[in-house]
Amino acid sequence: MKWTVVFVVALLGVLAWSPPGHAEKVKANQSTKLFSRAGEQSPVVLKLKAGQSMTVLAKEGRWLKVRVSGRTGWIPRSKVDMPSDDDEIARNTRRRPFVDGRGTKRGFGGEGGPDDRIGADATGAGDEPAARPSRSSKATGDEDDDGPSAKPRKPARASKGDDDDEPAQGTKTAKGGGDGDDEGGNGGNEPSRPMAHVAKATPIYNDPDSKSDASFTAQPRTALYIVEEKGKWTFVENDEGDAGYVLTSKLDVEAAAAGGPRSRAIDLRGRIGFAVVSQSVTTPGGTATVPDNYTAGSSSATLALGGSLLYPYRKRYWLGGELTYELDRTLFGGIENTQAGMKTVTGFSYHNFNLRAVGGYDLQNKYGMIGFARLGYHYDSFQVSDVTDFTKNTAKLPNQIIQGPTLGGALAIPRLTRDIGIKASLDIMVIGASVQQTKNLEDGTGPGARAVYFGAGFTYRWKPRMDIQATYDLAYTSLSFSGAAPATSMRGHTGTSASSGSDLSNTLSVGIAYAL
Repeated sequence: MKWTVVFVVALLGVLAWSPPGHAEKVKANQSTKLFSRAGEQSPVVLKLKAGQSMTVLAKEGRWLKVRVSGRTGWIPRSKVDMPSDDDEIARNTRRRPFVDGRGTKRGFGGEGGPDDRIGADATGAGDEPAARPSRSSKATGDEDDDGPSAKPRKPARASKGDDDDEPAQGTKTAKGGGDGDDEGGNGGNEPSRPMAHVAKATPIYNDPDSKSDASFTAQPRTALYIVEEKGKWTFVENDEGDAGYVLTSKLDVEAAAAGGPRSRAIDLRGRIGFAVVSQSVTTPGGTATVPDNYTAGSSSATLALGGSLLYPYRKRYWLGGELTYELDRTLFGGIENTQAGMKTVTGFSYHNFNLRAVGGYDLQNKYGMIGFARLGYHYDSFQVSDVTDFTKNTAKLPNQIIQGPTLGGALAIPRLTRDIGIKASLDIMVIGASVQQTKNLEDGTGPGARAVYFGAGFTYRWKPRMDIQATYDLAYTSLSFSGAAPATSMRGHTGTSASSGSDLSNTLSVGIAYAL
């Protein structure tokens, strides 16, 4: 008897237990719209293409609640291909069916009132009724004839976190700019979510725990939409509505997706490389050699550091700032003159500092292209190691500091391809610049300067949050003096008029950029 009871209980347990099934998937059978609520009059969340796959969350009458492309909304069943074994659609049918002999008119005496519904209208397969019935509906007798399902239900909340089964949205993301129209991608006023990718095949877990079951596996080309950050985990969704948790450190977040969500962008950069620095002096009527007319230069090692901070502003704009510092320093040898065999053994260091305010305009194309306007302040300092030791500094080169305001622009294309981005910038200094040279080694009086600074960068996405960068920077400064060198200057100019000069720096460096 006991064995019989045990067998029956075990059998019932096997019959009652069923392995967890995968979420039901459907595909759009035509171009359609995803609505924020079950009704065509509700705001449009997304436009969907034919064949686009989505995950079914709930079924209600002729409407399906689905998740697709990181968004949740409602779509009519008629717009998707349903599995053949799908349960029968709940009909908005009458409580009392048609009977033979019953009049085709309703109202007083069977003569007045609206026509009886027939065909598709009787089964609820036609257009969705308005979310709220008109006041005249009670007078027509519809309330008596229609079943409970015809009673208008309260519309679902437009999405501030549309579902109870989803985490809260927008935890660490900036609000995007939905237009709120029926054609927009954010008509439901739902906070925009940034997009991310993974560097390699990565499991996405059902719970924020690597020991939980995997919901799906994300590939490097899988678009992941960020919903919520939870400690070191991030809840993400893919285009088909699959969702789960992944370690935040494994995500490569796109700061400014084309036309999509944007969030604060902070990055730090460090590079090493080499530079070729040269200085030229021209003095009309002077000798053909130092100190009147010559070009001297040397190669040097480079260390470049920098960082930037950008905040999204409204729908297309960015505001922020940038700080960069570059140090060039000779390691071996010294400055070699290309004329008269002049050579010094003294080294030098060149400090280049830039602080800029930045305003960007997002072109919102597939390349993520952003144009920037930049207003900054430039400071550079050329320092000779043994400036007062003329046995080493045989050219009597002065230390020199140039500073002044700069104006310029930049163009960034962060997604030229999935892994490659480029950037170019141009800044000029034409007014307000000042020049300071070592006292008693001046090239002239009344110094002034104009400069142009060009930069080009290449970025390769190496790891999530980490890029490899290669940059080329050119700095050209033109110096002029309103008068000849003062009598106290030991430079020894012999020209008949004031000197002029130029400084040129070419720098190539490679390093790492890390996004915070």
